[in-house]
Amino acid sequence: MTLCRLLESILNTNDVKGLEYVFVFCCIWCLGGGFSKKDNIDYRKSFSDWWKDKWKTIKFPSKGTVFDYFIDIENNKPEEWVKLANPKIVESIDTAKPIQMYTVPTADTISTQWIMRKFVQVNISPLLVGNAGCGKTQIIKGLLNELTSTGDDFLQQTINFNYYTDSTLLQQQLESMLEKKAGKTYAPFGKYKLLQFIDDLNMPQLDPYETQSAIALLRQHKDYEKWYERGTKWALREIKNTIYIAAMNPTAGSFLVNPRLQRWFWICAVPFPEQGSLNTIFAAFLTKHFARFKGTVQEQVGTVIKAALQLHGEVEASFKKSAKEFHYEFNVRHLTNIF
Repeated sequence: MTLCRLLESILNTNDVKGLEYVFVFCCIWCLGGGFSKKDNIDYRKSFSDWWKDKWKTIKFPSKGTVFDYFIDIENNKPEEWVKLANPKIVESIDTAKPIQMYTVPTADTISTQWIMRKFVQVNISPLLVGNAGCGKTQIIKGLLNELTSTGDDFLQQTINFNYYTDSTLLQQQLESMLEKKAGKTYAPFGKYKLLQFIDDLNMPQLDPYETQSAIALLRQHKDYEKWYERGTKWALREIKNTIYIAAMNPTAGSFLVNPRLQRWFWICAVPFPEQGSLNTIFAAFLTKHFARFKGTVQEQVGTVIKAALQLHGEVEASFKKSAKEFHYEFNVRHLTNIF
């Protein structure tokens, strides 16, 4: 389903050129986008090696994996994602504001946001899956801010799930951004489309029947575009012009979500950023911050970042998380807080 919808989204905006290149690109991200690293095995790289070996017609460069490239449709060739980076984002950084307010373009953030944007255009919900601190929320918030700031098309709403979230609470939150249109139809204010970001999708507790009422409500909405009002009449309401974007940590909460809901999402695994990507992100902030200092101080930026990344790596390797030391969590979020 997601393969056909991604094809539809890309081909809608272009003359039909490089069809096989586009098809290969869609296959890679819809069939292989959910692979990640587990137990020191990089399944995404294994998929990439397998793909390069099997599909000889469309050749990818030997450097990196098939996920490191997008298709330049005009020239019929794979190009690195970093070529799509918007330099204005780095130029607009104000270091008086928190680092979390900016999503610095790296290959991972550019690729994920680009494909999510394509899916939003055809009403398919993206679901980003990754461990704590790998940047899922940052990638989604960066995309939401971009989509809602560029025109009159979108509104955004963020809903954080926790252990106690149930369908009653969730429905109140979802309906807070809706208004009655005609008859039993409800939709966002004006002619907007509402992007509802649900963070920690799998966090609500399981009831005695192994279900989660908040998840069941979302599934009902995705299946039928309807739910019932919670009053005396229990009247049916049709909910229009809304689309979910979600994130979850597979090592927390209920570890998974009901497959009857999951089938409506395009699933993308978000790996921890590579050293090169972290270097790019932190350098963007430190270089901007130290621009008003004298040259001898500015020269230290690279050294400080290199030292921080090296120390973080050594701490992570020395203090392994275990059942006894479950608090040994050293992820990118902590490193980001330092900067």
